[in-house]
Amino acid sequence: MQLIQGNLRTVLLTLTLALTLLLAAVVPSFAAEQPKLVVGGKNFTEQYIMAHVVAELLKAHGFDVEVKAGLGSGDVIFGALQRGEIDMYVEYSGTAWTGFLKEEIAVGVDPDLLYQQTAAGMKERFGMEFLPERTIGFSNTYVFVVTQETADKYNLSKVSDLIPIADQLTLGGTIAFMGDRPDGIRGAEQTYGFKFRRNRAMDHALLFQALQLGQVDAIVAFSTDGQIAAMDLVMLEDDRGTFPPYHAGVLVRGETLEKYPEIRDILAKLEGLIDEHTMARLNYDVDGNRRNERDVALEFLREQGLVE
Repeated sequence: MQLIQGNLRTVLLTLTLALTLLLAAVVPSFAAEQPKLVVGGKNFTEQYIMAHVVAELLKAHGFDVEVKAGLGSGDVIFGALQRGEIDMYVEYSGTAWTGFLKEEIAVGVDPDLLYQQTAAGMKERFGMEFLPERTIGFSNTYVFVVTQETADKYNLSKVSDLIPIADQLTLGGTIAFMGDRPDGIRGAEQTYGFKFRRNRAMDHALLFQALQLGQVDAIVAFSTDGQIAAMDLVMLEDDRGTFPPYHAGVLVRGETLEKYPEIRDILAKLEGLIDEHTMARLNYDVDGNRRNERDVALEFLREQGLVE
């Protein structure tokens, strides 16, 4: 009797061990097949919102998506994309063309042509794709901004009006803009032939506060910043065309598209979806109304009928 019981225990232990080993082999394999993606974003409001727009759209089509926003400037986030730490993020045609492809932009270039050339260059040189095939819709270019008081004092309406007074003013801009990129302060100085008394580099989130407090006399912001209209600020016309078009698209790793080719059709739903006015409104919902970036993104996608 004891021998039978011992044999029975041995059989049960063997079966338990076999089942455990089977589960250990199957579960990781099943988990590995789950469509997991990481969507990145730079460190300013628009990028947080757009990271969630892309992520929530992908989630609505069955993907498990993690958002990693606040990753820093173009070089930092692009490095993360190259290393495979993220699968995609929203980038701008002018930034990719001048910053990554190291190409010059002719004054008055057609924005659609630049977008297509950027897409072709990024695919050829880096194996990455710029999607959708046509821009998301809005161009977020750099823009010189002053208060209404400063505009009235110096009779400012265009950037060239700053030429005779720049050496009296302090200019605020993002760390990236104040760096060595050709479409930043160095390019503006070359195009307009001015030098400001002082250039102050700071985080984008501090630009409008610095202008409001009088710590700077002018800032270089983004044309889709919701705070420009909310604070009744004046955007100066780039009358000599120093800033190229910056139309938004999603930069995606080629390896990610090879694994999940359906992403191409999903991101195509973003084509022409957001214009500058809409993007500025979404930005202000976060900056001005203090709403959560994901909530703003989800609400917009629901309004468009793209998520439930």
